[in-house]
Amino acid sequence: MTFTFETELNNDGWMGALLIPEDIGEQLELLKVKRVVAEVSANDSDITLYAGVIKKKGLRYLMCSKANKKLLGIEEGDSVHIEMSEDVSKYQAPMTDELEAVLMSDYDAYTIFEKLLPGKQRNIIFMIYLVKDSQKRVDIAINAMENLKIGNLNPNKFQKLYLN
Repeated sequence: MTFTFETELNNDGWMGALLIPEDIGEQLELLKVKRVVAEVSANDSDITLYAGVIKKKGLRYLMCSKANKKLLGIEEGDSVHIEMSEDVSKYQAPMTDELEAVLMSDYDAYTIFEKLLPGKQRNIIFMIYLVKDSQKRVDIAINAMENLKIGNLNPNKFQKLYLN
């Protein structure tokens, strides 16, 4: 199911918040949708946002980072157009070809990765997804898998391991 709506960029206290209309938020809750893929458009720019639906003080919203606000050219109070649907992908994050190739070539790392909590899997996926250069993506994916294999299961504390 796809939801289309207009909303404003608001503030949840520390970052941009894209409010979801109440009727759509209730439908998301009934359908038990927790993560979405949203096409967000403003000022002749658009981005794909992979996000969790956050519920706070009865309101539901998507987070919009400073970098995404800059890409869209928006500030608090500006209007945006959103078309979103449930993220039904395996990891609920944009898996890159590079990470997939590294996982498929290293069974031990794949086994450990599959046992991680979904949030940690997404952290690793986004760590690699946000890198533009393909070779750097491969290097970061290999480094992440080596960290997993030495027992470092926290993506926020990955060491830079020098591989030969």
